[in-house]
Amino acid sequence: MLSKSLPACLFFLFFGNVLFAQTSSPGLQLIGHLPYDTATLAGCWHYVDSSGTEYALVGTSKGLSIVDLSNPTQPFQRFAVPGISNNWREVKTWGGFAYVGTEASNSGVTIIDLRQLPDTVLYKTWQGDGVYENQIVKSHALATADGYLYLFGGIAGNMLSNGAVICSLSDPWNPHVVGYYSNAYVHDGYIRDNTLWTSEIYNGWFGVVDITDKTNPQLLATQPTPGAFNHNTWLSDDSQTLFAADEKLNAPLAAFDVSDLDNIKLLDVYYCSQDPSREVHNVRVFNDFLINPSYGGQLTIVDAHRPENLIETAWAVMGNSLVWDADPYLPSGIVFATAKNEGLFIYQPNYTRAAYLEGTVTDAQTGMPLNNARVFVENTIFADTTKQTGQYKTGASVAGIFSIRAEKPGYETQIIPDITLTAGELAIVDIALQPIMADAVAQQSKGSGVRVTPSPFRDRIVVEIPEDVFRNLRNVSITVYDLKGQTILDAPLQHARQTFDVGNNIPTGPYVLLVQHAGGMFPPIRIYKG
Repeated sequence: MLSKSLPACLFFLFFGNVLFAQTSSPGLQLIGHLPYDTATLAGCWHYVDSSGTEYALVGTSKGLSIVDLSNPTQPFQRFAVPGISNNWREVKTWGGFAYVGTEASNSGVTIIDLRQLPDTVLYKTWQGDGVYENQIVKSHALATADGYLYLFGGIAGNMLSNGAVICSLSDPWNPHVVGYYSNAYVHDGYIRDNTLWTSEIYNGWFGVVDITDKTNPQLLATQPTPGAFNHNTWLSDDSQTLFAADEKLNAPLAAFDVSDLDNIKLLDVYYCSQDPSREVHNVRVFNDFLINPSYGGQLTIVDAHRPENLIETAWAVMGNSLVWDADPYLPSGIVFATAKNEGLFIYQPNYTRAAYLEGTVTDAQTGMPLNNARVFVENTIFADTTKQTGQYKTGASVAGIFSIRAEKPGYETQIIPDITLTAGELAIVDIALQPIMADAVAQQSKGSGVRVTPSPFRDRIVVEIPEDVFRNLRNVSITVYDLKGQTILDAPLQHARQTFDVGNNIPTGPYVLLVQHAGGMFPPIRIYKG
């Protein structure tokens, strides 16, 4: 659902010697900021040391920055682990160690022993082992799960795959390559319960890979994504929904029902409220909320408790550059995010459930569901378009009393006042729209100029416009719709009187005929199949 522009708070921050404004809604309160004057930022992850001190591990163009968040209002860099210069740098942790990957040639994986924080850190470069010695050349992204390290994209020498390389961390200082997935280039991946969800960006889909046998991964399913350029995915806490981000302008974040891999279903799509054209870069899941670092300097929180009805509940704009990554997983509950050019930002989030509004839009005369009707929550930009079933799903980011507006071409717009929406609760409002049209006989009796016969028809109709009227029209065409909005016939009207074959296969009942021309259109006409 496109999202409401929430009330904004304005902050002024110094970045180097430049004063810039940072805005956010109340659900993301800025509490700290750390600029990086001579480095750009990329991925980030969290770590907590033995004394409970929290850290942000920040990938920069120069290496890994280890930021002390013991006082999140005054973050500071405690250690900087150097690396080969590169704009891409990702980090994950396992068992007191951090693993850092980058696309810099011959960078391998930087392994950092964090167990001696805050006093010191040890680090080394690892590029494979055994027969795969020096084969881990670089990577685009990485992940850790259940005692394994996964490396994705652009990894290999001549013996490994550019898909996903799987390494055992039984000795976390000395990973051991145990297998790889080579069906496609993998841009990123998410792992849970012996399943690897691959972002196969150049194929335009995500893959589902069985990794029960790490030495022999097996592809189970693939699913195209709306933007056909899947950058990353993340699984819901109950493992029933996969959220997929496409790294493409104007592409939405999508929610898929993955409970049945033989029948994966698209549930909903989401665009950031502050700049809907700029896409989500990396989606993270926390307690049925989505944390979305995005292009256009945006960070958002989306309520995904009802994954078929995604509703944004908080947003922040940090500047103009890509917000590469965000992390909501520290015990304190703070969220930190990396804006590529503007630095590290720390927020106090407020996770509040949205107020859900759902229902069905129908034709008031026939009771048939209406496809492509628009339903708006007035004075917000929350809205939805009905499906073929007539169903819509939207809501509001905050509780309140709202007016609901429903509209569709050929129907009277209806406004329903005083609808109470409550946070965390579902309000069902069904809407019946009155058609703005007469049937064919009544329409013709009013002298509209258009005559359609016979009524009812069987398989053909005759459309007739007076010669003197038709002579002055250009680019005349007719379209016949069913009451779900599906096109049954679309054809040019080349003569003042013309016969059209509508076909025997359409069901009996009412249809809508529309005559359009270069200067506009005639009033819609209801016709009947007998």
